[in-house]
Amino acid sequence: MIPLKQVLTALSMTVLAIAGGPAMAADYPSRPIKVVVPYAAGGTIDAMARVLIPKLQAILGQPLVVDNRPGAGTMIGADAVARAEPDGYTVFMGSNAAFTISPQVMGKVPYDPIRSFAAVGTLASFPNLILVKPDSPYKTLGDVVQAAKKGENISYASFGVGSTAQLSGEAIKVSAGVNITEIPYKSGAQCVQAVLAGEVSYGFDTAIGAVSRVKQGQLRALAVTSATRLPDLPNVPTVVEAGYPSAEVIAWVGVFLPAASPAPIKHKLATAMQRVMDDPEVKAQFAKLGVEVKFVDGEDTMRMMRQEYVRFGKLVEAAKIRAN
Repeated sequence: MIPLKQVLTALSMTVLAIAGGPAMAADYPSRPIKVVVPYAAGGTIDAMARVLIPKLQAILGQPLVVDNRPGAGTMIGADAVARAEPDGYTVFMGSNAAFTISPQVMGKVPYDPIRSFAAVGTLASFPNLILVKPDSPYKTLGDVVQAAKKGENISYASFGVGSTAQLSGEAIKVSAGVNITEIPYKSGAQCVQAVLAGEVSYGFDTAIGAVSRVKQGQLRALAVTSATRLPDLPNVPTVVEAGYPSAEVIAWVGVFLPAASPAPIKHKLATAMQRVMDDPEVKAQFAKLGVEVKFVDGEDTMRMMRQEYVRFGKLVEAAKIRAN
């Protein structure tokens, strides 16, 4: 039997923890907040963070400082946050690469991609475009697949292992049952250059990076990797319309805390974040980056992550995607 004194001590600690939650939220934040971005300075997500920070500082009354932690398919930054003190002063701002993609292709993962984090919310999402040169003989995604079936030497440019581009590219190969060679590059911009130089048959770039070039006629888009067409490119079909629903892969950007972070702190951050995302100035600045604001609350974000983890896991296995 557990001694009465031990039971009373445990009960008192529980009561204090429950009572302390609102108090912690009332005092939070009382010092600077570190925002871990798992990409190098100058990238899209880094730029998004720097748009948000002045607005969040005004609401929260404390400085927010970006801490760039690139590497290992975004897992270095994610791991730093998973191991951080769950006090609301270390925040992760990253993409689904850290949660539903890289952990399934990189092998050894230092954190649990779902259980190690508590979502504050999703901020935005964006698809990729499948691109060819303006004078390419391929007018549709079907043309590319037919060429591969005829034995032509077809290749595509991706952003590398574990990228949304690779997932879509390999999904098309598996679904069509064709042999297409993936050529990995370090960025969407490099993929575009490879397409234009004729190094590959086709390639991927984010809608953020490529919409304007498609509009100007510098590239031709065969498909968009979302379930719906892009308003800016209404004549470009989706991969679903092209007959490859498994290639529907979009990138999304969210904000997370360590899993054990108190609910009142998470709620306070989420409320501030939603206010900022509703700001017309922020929406306009994001639009200049090619990003459409789409705030999703923390609970729905976690639900989406769990579903995506399962779907992407099946794709990774079917395509045998592994980091070397």
